Amino acid sequence: MDLFALVLYAALNVAMLACHFVGKGRYFEFPFWAAVLALGWFFPQAVGGWLNTGDFPEGAYAGSMFFAALCTLALWVGFDVSAHKVPAKPSWLDAPFDIRKLHAAGALLCAIGFFFQYKLSSLPDEVTSQTQWSGAAVKYLFLSNIFVFGFITLWLVYLSRKKLFAPSLLIFIVPSLALLAEAAVLRGRRAAMMNLLSYVAASLWFVRRIALPRWMLVTGLSLGLVLINAIGIYRSIMAEEGVPFSERLAQIRESGLAESAGGVLKESGHEFRNYIYYRQVYAENGGFDFGAAHWNELVFNYVPAQIVGRGLKNALMFPVHDHIALAEEKFGFAFGVGTTSTGYTDSFASFGWFGFVKYLLIGTIMGTLYRHAMLGSFLPQLLYVYSLGTAMHAISHGTNAILLSLWIYFLALGFPSLYLARAKRDGGLLQSAQQPC
Repeated sequence: MDLFALVLYAALNVAMLACHFVGKGRYFEFPFWAAVLALGWFFPQAVGGWLNTGDFPEGAYAGSMFFAALCTLALWVGFDVSAHKVPAKPSWLDAPFDIRKLHAAGALLCAIGFFFQYKLSSLPDEVTSQTQWSGAAVKYLFLSNIFVFGFITLWLVYLSRKKLFAPSLLIFIVPSLALLAEAAVLRGRRAAMMNLLSYVAASLWFVRRIALPRWMLVTGLSLGLVLINAIGIYRSIMAEEGVPFSERLAQIRESGLAESAGGVLKESGHEFRNYIYYRQVYAENGGFDFGAAHWNELVFNYVPAQIVGRGLKNALMFPVHDHIALAEEKFGFAFGVGTTSTGYTDSFASFGWFGFVKYLLIGTIMGTLYRHAMLGSFLPQLLYVYSLGTAMHAISHGTNAILLSLWIYFLALGFPSLYLARAKRDGGLLQSAQQPC
């Protein structure tokens, strides 16, 4: 049964990947990237888990893999149904925007973000080196990433104008690309790597119908999947100060990243083990939170204890089971610092086997955005490329970001400026370079 569950999960993701690899540009659809992450990151750990099923409680492995397969199917169905549904009437997502106003809104968002990026970089090392940031560091970090909304806006405008040299746009686009590349390449942030690809390449597809060659995609994914499973080594090398960049690249080539990444095939990984044990806690004890954990995270992230007081902040949260403590008490399993427990865990923790509805909802959200983005509408293009990397976190990290926190951040910081850029007449609208496919 354990092997059957493993093969079922693999088969669903292989089918999902293959279906979206054929056809021009279909690999920009969310299920393709969900399958890439599942097969390149989660599946190798699952193979290692199957080779060591004796380490897990009886029945825990098969149950966990069957639930992960159910979530995969729900995600695929949710996206496919919503992405290919013919809209019966115009949606608010299709609201027209004025290019000149978008130019001004994007420049403003970039300028604000750059300012707080500078403020963040000027903080003392003893502040930024802490594991848990607080005070000014948190405020600067929260506001600094607003430049991403400005960059995507200006990048979409730049692509729609078809002019190679546009100084008023490039003066913001080039520094934005530098910041994104610094986080992806020099700091080795996996999310930043995916975001950089999504922001640039998916926008090219939506606006100009330019798709990456498949050989380039396969090569990039192969390198990326090695890095995902050996990111610690990569980060430690790239963080060496005073070492020329060329020497750091040489160290990476000689470091045996592929061998390190292959280690999870033998021993599994922390994230998979977290998922197995924490899901089993809920499978045996119940105590589902029915989504209360999302509210608690919302309160934790956005209600300032310095203003309302720690007591009131805690009172706003619902009591939920401490699955980390229960797993340690029941199975002697300790949570690895710096690891995640996957979105499969929080989905099961909310509704048990019915937790797949979270993935159905995520697939529906991404499919709806993709459908309207293909129609040439600006807002869903921006939201899709912005949220694609976060949606992938529903597999590796958790579902809260794509279901809740991403939208709050956008509505609070990005949407107000963009709302003022709506068009009041039919002239000067942002349009795709080609007709919808």
